[in-house]
Amino acid sequence: MMYRVRSEYLEAPDHPIEIKQGEVLEFVEESDAEGDWANWVYCKGVNKEGWVPKQILEINNNNILVLKNYSAKEHNLTTGEILHAEYELNGWIWCEKEGSRGLCAWAPLNHLVKI
Repeated sequence: MMYRVRSEYLEAPDHPIEIKQGEVLEFVEESDAEGDWANWVYCKGVNKEGWVPKQILEINNNNILVLKNYSAKEHNLTTGEILHAEYELNGWIWCEKEGSRGLCAWAPLNHLVKI
């Protein structure tokens, strides 16, 4: 699936959380299930913290077991850029910018249009 950037996005974190299967994290908060960004959990680990998709976590009170490797790396986006999506999750796509082979990161769907 291909998308065109319809509005600039410059909020990519400088130090996105990266987690590995089997890692144990601390639960901080969960996003609003009725809001724009449902199914995200804010977690803390050793020298890391950030939002992680709920689908790859096993939550037990304040402890979280990571079920799958995950990187929260995001693209900064410029209007008009073309993105090639690999998959969609919770309002974001994991994608590659046209012309940057192999450099995948997340992009928010609310800044994109399908082409």
